[in-house]
Amino acid sequence: MNVHLKRPQKTTLGGVVRQTLRRASEGHLAASRQFVEMLILRVLYGLGPGHYHVARYWRRDLPWRFKSGFWTYKKFRHHVNTLNPPAYQKLSQNKISEKAILQLVGIPTPRFLGRLHNRVGVTATGSRLVNADDLTQLLLTQQQVERVCFKLVEGYGGKGFQAVSLERGDTLKLRLLDSKKVASVSEFVDNILQPGAGADYIIEEYVNQHPEVARLNASSVNTLRIWAINRGDTQDILGAFLRVGRRGRLVDNTSQGGLIFPIDTDTGEIGTGLSLKNDNWNETFQTHKDSGEKITGATVPFWIESVSLAIRAVAAFPHIQFAGVDVAITVDGPVVIELNVEPDPTAAIVFDKPHREIFRQPSMR
Repeated sequence: MNVHLKRPQKTTLGGVVRQTLRRASEGHLAASRQFVEMLILRVLYGLGPGHYHVARYWRRDLPWRFKSGFWTYKKFRHHVNTLNPPAYQKLSQNKISEKAILQLVGIPTPRFLGRLHNRVGVTATGSRLVNADDLTQLLLTQQQVERVCFKLVEGYGGKGFQAVSLERGDTLKLRLLDSKKVASVSEFVDNILQPGAGADYIIEEYVNQHPEVARLNASSVNTLRIWAINRGDTQDILGAFLRVGRRGRLVDNTSQGGLIFPIDTDTGEIGTGLSLKNDNWNETFQTHKDSGEKITGATVPFWIESVSLAIRAVAAFPHIQFAGVDVAITVDGPVVIELNVEPDPTAAIVFDKPHREIFRQPSMR
């Protein structure tokens, strides 16, 4: 879920000047030309100098139509609302209703175990799930489950995500996958999840990702973000990228340092990674920044199946025509993690394609 779109980061004048002079010295557009373009884009199109540099507008081969084709957050959200009526967006923005709809039409997702809530919590079989004792009973019945994860029902950006492995002995213990600390179920529930304070969690079996994806970073489930559309007899994908978590992190979200790599939508080949943060000024890389593991050039397993699944997932929701679909790859194939019916528009920078071109493709007309 991505209701709250990220705002552009603040850019210092000194940083802009230094970056502009740096790119000019590398043989790109002259500094004077860059400054003039930044001014025009800011005044006429609302695009700031940070966007100019992160989107690499200083490249000499870019036509003006490309540069003026990116949209502000406000314009992007307005267009998305014409594709996805706001009254229907909540079906996907709540993980309980989203999971129910996906399962109803047979779309694979991580196995649902229950909802932990201090008043209306319930397991997948209908039993009560409101406190630590109830959670203990649930986990004791899941003898084949080794790891589980907890997500806020209406969280986004990886906020509130927790994952544990189950250690069965005389008493059930939970080992946190990030810190490796061991806690009793009651300690975990009362001190970390805190349903008594109103927290609302969906509980799922932790995804066992494909070895080729796990090697990129084993501590996180590394997911695809696929921009997919489904307008009746017209189905397509508009772009895709892979997110890879940092060493030791549980999540791959870019807001928590995750790395981002564009994907060739025809072949599933992973491209050169890049940073969308102004302080890194569009740094590019081909290996994992912590481990050095080579990522660029690899091919995503089950790519064709992932594309088909993303399109089906969009079609499952009434009156929803477009979404950024998060997909994880397991040894048995892709599973849908969640849909983002208002995805972050900066993904267009990763696709290296302006919004105007993306949404004027034949499939979007």
